[in-house]
Amino acid sequence: MRTILLGLFLTAVAQPCFAQKFLSFEPLMMDPYATVFVDNGSCSAGKVLKVQGAPNNQRRKKSCVPISDVRPGAAKGK
Repeated sequence: MRTILLGLFLTAVAQPCFAQKFLSFEPLMMDPYATVFVDNGSCSAGKVLKVQGAPNNQRRKKSCVPISDVRPGAAKGK
């Protein structure tokens, strides 16, 4: 019973930034309006590529964002 309560507590206090994943390549298929972060070296140092899916065969939105915006605890220059 304690394990279940502990699990529920940890789920409730988990921050959304813990769920962000960095991919090493851009996925071929994406859900519309889904967002992924790609760290493939295409952006300058300290930045990652933010890719947003688009519906109906439209082009994806891509932009370079600072890694500190995605991971608040990330050190600059890494």
